[in-house]
Amino acid sequence: MSTVSKSGENADASYEIRADRTASTLYLEFSGTLTAEEMRTAADETVEAAASLDDGFRIINDISEFTPPSPEAAKPIKEAQVELKEMGVSDVVRVVADDTSTVTENAFQRRSRQAGYDGKTATSVAEAERKLA
Repeated sequence: MSTVSKSGENADASYEIRADRTASTLYLEFSGTLTAEEMRTAADETVEAAASLDDGFRIINDISEFTPPSPEAAKPIKEAQVELKEMGVSDVVRVVADDTSTVTENAFQRRSRQAGYDGKTATSVAEAERKLA
């Protein structure tokens, strides 16, 4: 299992990317507001981590504490979603909380549909794992 973890410029901003090769699952966790440069780095690291997984891999993306990025910062998200679909992602579950921005949740769903897949939602990582079982 490989993990990338970074803190952003903003005190509350961070992300973690973890590829579980045994479960063929990519775990992503984003919190706070990341800059466009940080989102580009995170997107690149996400695609790099996914390359270590088998075709048909799954993604659990915890955006429960993520705040909407600027339109410029959102571009790398869309590009990464397209790449992940081309790489063979089979299922995606987003972890959201009651206070997760509807704007954020809808933007991720809209971009994933544009990339060619639909994501499910869960309220915890454990629930997301059950949805993938």
